Amino acid sequence: MCSQQFTCNLYELFQENALRFPGKIMLYYNSVPVYYKDALHNVHKIAHALRQLGVHSGSTVIMQIGNTPYFIYTFFAILQCNAIPVLVNPLARQYELQHYSNVTQPACLITDSGMADRLVQCNVIKDLNKVITIDDSDKYTSMDSIIYADASDSHYVQENTDAAAIIFTSAMDGFALGAVLTHYGIYQSAHTVAQMMPESASVSVAVLPLFHAFGLTSSLVVPMIKNASIELVEKFSLKKLVRTLSNKEVGVFVGVPAMYAIMKGLFERGNTFNHIQLWVSGGDYLPLSLQQWYADRGVDIRQGYGLTEASPIVSWNMPGIVNKMGSIGKPMPYNQVHVVRDTEVLGNHGQIIVKGMNVIKHYYNNPEKTKEYIKDGWLYTGDIGYFDNDGYLFITGRKKDMVLKNGYNVYPKEVERLLLYNPVIQSVRVTGHVEFLGDSTREWLVAIIKPKPGTQVSAEMIRTWCAENISLYKIPDEIIVE
Repeated sequence: MCSQQFTCNLYELFQENALRFPGKIMLYYNSVPVYYKDALHNVHKIAHALRQLGVHSGSTVIMQIGNTPYFIYTFFAILQCNAIPVLVNPLARQYELQHYSNVTQPACLITDSGMADRLVQCNVIKDLNKVITIDDSDKYTSMDSIIYADASDSHYVQENTDAAAIIFTSAMDGFALGAVLTHYGIYQSAHTVAQMMPESASVSVAVLPLFHAFGLTSSLVVPMIKNASIELVEKFSLKKLVRTLSNKEVGVFVGVPAMYAIMKGLFERGNTFNHIQLWVSGGDYLPLSLQQWYADRGVDIRQGYGLTEASPIVSWNMPGIVNKMGSIGKPMPYNQVHVVRDTEVLGNHGQIIVKGMNVIKHYYNNPEKTKEYIKDGWLYTGDIGYFDNDGYLFITGRKKDMVLKNGYNVYPKEVERLLLYNPVIQSVRVTGHVEFLGDSTREWLVAIIKPKPGTQVSAEMIRTWCAENISLYKIPDEIIVE
């Protein structure tokens, strides 16, 4: 285990694996294997291209890439340059990217050509030469052209920087904050989890999005520490999943509750996947009835809890302890978790706060919000819960103005801000609604819209505009036009 913060660099972890095991399969994509030696070569090619574009130590690079090999190559190429990857959901639209760009001032932006065109129109992109597209394009440099070229750059000298990724979250006031995750925090979190994984699991399924802190840590870094191959799943589908999970070398599955709800059909059709020794759920509240449904069929789903700012795993019903249903487990050994009470919280419940090597030090270029949410090293999560007599943590409510949609955080104030880009909207109020039902939660968004005078607006028109201009999971469930 690394003892110094700067010796836990994730690029060095990747590079060491590639040099020690060049002929080992690093990943599978659409059933095609990619060997470590080839992955390293592709990383060097992208690093060369990035440096030609002016990426250097301390630069930021926005990468809007899904679960494809390009995500992995690009992530490590940016780290090879001692730069900082800014991980963005492929569902994000131009107004969200505009904010991310304003905050991070990227040296380069990697996305698809359609989004690049929109960002040029919005004047977010002023230099077309600073764009790399993940699809073919006549206007921009494409990722394929970089990979198929001969130019590469293997130069790497670690510099005194600990930032491993920026992931935007916590948009309580309408503007998402760039959480700066460190090499040390991610590595230590992943290393602890890796030690708990079954030794026989030689293939890990990456069905969680890698741009999300949960997916990045559990589905990329943990398998690398375990020296397990990664089965990259770009889009979640039962057909693809049943083929992937039928692989006898897959010993662990990590998903979110929405996936487990959909996967019930696989078990109802007679699939058992008895070779999978560990089932993990996170990112959202796992309904007790769903957990019990699986338990009745011999599938022991172990629920955990985390936040982007905690790299991200805070607590877990980890292997080796009793799996207490309905609980989010016990604190991970690398962090402390307390429940603090204030005048807004009744009874024995309180706000969950976290402190440890996994907690970020700051939000990118935002010292004011850093001071507001991180006090004396304690991250104030905004989640309400309690510890039972056995030391297990339970979530019972939420202090922060946020809802969870399929594992993604959605902030009403941010949705309000994005809706105001619509030229026919004069004012809007978005409210988040959360029902903790004991067995599960129900969460939804309601938008009340006042159109500009003289305009004809319907809820369906607003919904159509939303589908084109903001992330799909941020679209309000109910739209009311006054």
